Amino acid sequence: MRFNSFLRDLLSPGDRRVRSISNNRQKERDMRTRTNWILAGAGLALAFAVCTPAARANILVDPGFEVNPLDTAFNVLTNFPTYQGVWGVEVATVVGAENGVTPAQGVKMLRMADDGNVTTQGFQTTDVTSYGAAISTGSATVNLSAQFNVDKGVPAAVAGIFVQFFSAASYGSQIGIPISSSLTLDSNPNTWETVSVSGTIPIGTTWLMSQVYYSDASLLGIDGLSHPGYVDAADATIVPEPASVGLLVLAGMAVRARRR
Repeated sequence: MRFNSFLRDLLSPGDRRVRSISNNRQKERDMRTRTNWILAGAGLALAFAVCTPAARANILVDPGFEVNPLDTAFNVLTNFPTYQGVWGVEVATVVGAENGVTPAQGVKMLRMADDGNVTTQGFQTTDVTSYGAAISTGSATVNLSAQFNVDKGVPAAVAGIFVQFFSAASYGSQIGIPISSSLTLDSNPNTWETVSVSGTIPIGTTWLMSQVYYSDASLLGIDGLSHPGYVDAADATIVPEPASVGLLVLAGMAVRARRR
């Protein structure tokens, strides 16, 4: 004790100030190091969550048409909350393998037929308020895809997908510009062909509608009759997911801590 007291007495006020400054600088370096590690960890986790397709959740219910009964397009279009997660169709049924076409996944697929209008369609609505943090900044992207097929008697069927955005749980609240994509299919029933589209979700979106369709006229076969078109393995994802947004918040907190 006396020796330590003696050393303190030997140190001038200036020496003590130098040592105090040195200690503070070391603490700042330690804080920066910890912050950098937090940022690096959050960045890696975010990159994994955003860039790895397997990590993304399909927001569609029964995307392979395996378990849920179909409903009417009218019901789905006029009552979003009640029929959320239900496929509403115009003229369609769920079938197993037929006409030389085998389901792309599972044992069932959607069989769509000419409804006498321009396109035969299937719809599903999804409440996306859980993605609100990303949507409100204009940084959320929706990705929709589905697989399509026809029998060998249809030479040039046109299949497509469509996404619409809504600010409330009603069709009249549509906002932004819908996104869509289409493809002219080959006539080989052994090959399922994928149609996909991606786009930014408009700010203010709380519901979106995913749609699969066929052009009615394009289902005309070489025999002069209308044939069915098939759909399977639909997939809709939103990036970033809520967990990824949480990582961004964590990174932001780390940056603010560093600035302090």
